[in-house]
Amino acid sequence: MSVRGRGPSRRGDGGRTLAGAGWLAAGGVQGEARDAWIGWAPEQQFRRLRLVANNTRFLILPGAGARNLASRVLSLSLRRLSSDMEAALGHPALVAETFVDPSRFEGTCYRASNWVELGETRGYARSHGEWVAHGRPKRVFVRPLSRGAREALRGLDEPAPLPSQSPSGPPSDARLRSLCDFLRQVPEHRRRRGLRHSLATVLAVSAAAKLAGARGPTAIAEFAARLTQRQLAAVRAFRSPTTGRFTPPSKSCVHRVLSELDPDALDDAARRFAAAGRPAGGALAVDGKSAPLNRPGGPDPDRMFVAAVEHGSGVVRGQVASDGAGGEIEGARRLLRGIGVAGRVVTLDALHSCPNTARLIVDGGGDYVVPVKNNRPTLLDDLRILDWDGAASRRAADKGHGRLEERVCSVVPLDGVPDEVAALPGRRQAFRVVRHRTVLKSGRTSEETVHGLTSLPPRRAGASDILALNRGHWEIENRVHYVRDFSFDEDRSRVRAGRLPRNLACLSNAAISIVRMRGRFRHQPQAHRHYAARQADALREVLAPAF
Repeated sequence: MSVRGRGPSRRGDGGRTLAGAGWLAAGGVQGEARDAWIGWAPEQQFRRLRLVANNTRFLILPGAGARNLASRVLSLSLRRLSSDMEAALGHPALVAETFVDPSRFEGTCYRASNWVELGETRGYARSHGEWVAHGRPKRVFVRPLSRGAREALRGLDEPAPLPSQSPSGPPSDARLRSLCDFLRQVPEHRRRRGLRHSLATVLAVSAAAKLAGARGPTAIAEFAARLTQRQLAAVRAFRSPTTGRFTPPSKSCVHRVLSELDPDALDDAARRFAAAGRPAGGALAVDGKSAPLNRPGGPDPDRMFVAAVEHGSGVVRGQVASDGAGGEIEGARRLLRGIGVAGRVVTLDALHSCPNTARLIVDGGGDYVVPVKNNRPTLLDDLRILDWDGAASRRAADKGHGRLEERVCSVVPLDGVPDEVAALPGRRQAFRVVRHRTVLKSGRTSEETVHGLTSLPPRRAGASDILALNRGHWEIENRVHYVRDFSFDEDRSRVRAGRLPRNLACLSNAAISIVRMRGRFRHQPQAHRHYAARQADALREVLAPAF
């Protein structure tokens, strides 16, 4: 890519090229420092090296005369690098790397742009088809392009295959359909007499308003009132026969529709849209979240929402409602039956370490990773007495939020262990994760040990894979439950009429999935601010194809 000056300068050189950067697929010979930083196995490195992009050229033209230009070029390049690779090659870039010759450059611009220095190369160069030592090792810098990039590179999920030179065919019909197209399949529950706005119109406007941060019917109606005539025509709003103008859905209309609509039908439409936008294959995190309030007349039968979220992307794959703690187990089983687990790894919390759930996943062609705690004392005792001293282990560390956390994962194969020991259907390995936390300011330390079981065999998952999956399960807490609590203010919501809370939660999930699938924004509040200021963009996301 190249960077040009904006507007005329005092010297009259506006619009001329100031800098340029080039990128290629990473090479494997000079990547020992990078491979150690990622922590992947040799076979993983062979298959996934294409997901690492190398900064082969970086040039600031003489006389550019712009402050912080090098950091600006790197920022612009990294912002679009992953999407450009996906558009050209069919797969994203997860990590960027570069080599800096210390005899000529210091790499200051990379450090200023938050690149991480890993070490030095071995000092070889290719000459006439052979690798020859030149004695000038280069410094290695890397920069993750997304959260969890290292875990994704050494994890279980296989990247999409490289596309052939000639495409195999056009996208499927489902991928060409928008969220609005899926919403049009939600059955109408109202009487036809007196209807102005179709159900799809109200739902499409509500979904676009959720992208802009709307939290309830009042905010949705205010969003609709600001739509132009052209935008209202795009969602097929009601057109007055007397004035000839399109009218937006009112607050009472939005409230009535969302409080009476069957939430299972809306959840199903959102699930099929997410499935069309991203092909199946990634690991799933399944967990429940309590509804904020009960109804005035008594307990809400749908007071627990159980959702399935894809590791890495954070796309919500589905949601069902259940009736409390005991119902969360049945809700998870119903959700897994609906979305299908064939070829997937499902991560759950300790509540779901029960035989029926494990059997459902294994019989469905999937695998599970589940911790075991005091709710299953016999199972936990069996895991504690295993020989952990000679187990294969993997260590990882993270620093953030004012604390340092070190995690050590040990794995013991169970193929030779009697079936009555750690008796969970399909179990193939036991794991133990020891977390040691240190508060950096006070120096206070704490330690936690968690045992668990998985149906993944040793050839498919080692200690590093189990550690990444165990860590990735918190995607559902950090990227969905937290987002709905704070960005959509769900915990403080006062809406509780009929089915309104669950339908609003489903629209929030759809908005989260759209932001994650498009990849334009890293955080939900940033997307809310953008779409609140640009309503046409919010409406376009609802009307655009899923892929």
